[in-house]
Amino acid sequence: MKSLITTLVLCAALGLLAPAMAQTPRQDAIWARATTNPITLDGVLDEAAWALADSQVIEYSVDAGIPGSGWKTESGWQPIDPTHATIKFLVLGNQLYMAAIVKDQSIGGSIEFNRFDGLLMGMKNHAEPGYPKPQNEYMYTWWHEELAEPQPVGTMPGFIGVWAELPHGSPRTPEQIAAWDAVTVVDGVTNDDSTPDTGYTIEMRFDLTVMGYDVTQPGGDIVEWNVSVYDCDWFWPI
Repeated sequence: MKSLITTLVLCAALGLLAPAMAQTPRQDAIWARATTNPITLDGVLDEAAWALADSQVIEYSVDAGIPGSGWKTESGWQPIDPTHATIKFLVLGNQLYMAAIVKDQSIGGSIEFNRFDGLLMGMKNHAEPGYPKPQNEYMYTWWHEELAEPQPVGTMPGFIGVWAELPHGSPRTPEQIAAWDAVTVVDGVTNDDSTPDTGYTIEMRFDLTVMGYDVTQPGGDIVEWNVSVYDCDWFWPI
């Protein structure tokens, strides 16, 4: 089945407090537990802190409740491999770490918008004066408009948004990498539907200082963050 595109949106506010201060469950936030142990950004969630991290499961056509969820099918028919992603968060110093474990039988992308897999995220920039705070875009997907179609087999996600260079695919500066970085491990072969894939795991890091947050203060902080999970199936090669 070709040309199937599904997208799902989860809007979440992250209450970043140490575990001892997070005893009362909140319905308007996902908690990010604090850790003091180093985290290696390699797409392999083998640090002990990840096993203890709170998580949010995002499923196509399943209402995840507060802080919000939704989905949109753009192909006109229901998916045979519906979106299923587990999102986790940790805090190390004033760095926010996120993990996304995504089940997907068909992983890939194209030069066309919405015909790709990956994450489109936004974070409100509290370093800016005034209200409401503007939102910075963090896009980490298999949308590579700079590549020829079809994308090469094995292509990995690219960075687009406030911490990336134009045109898309340009090398990022050390300052941009320090502000936002990620590594993905794929269980399968991207842009090749000859054999079903199993899924992919993203390990991501956000520098909260440059965005005006401070989760190290005694009361923690609230990080205004949201994500859309893009899932385009059975399209590779295009």
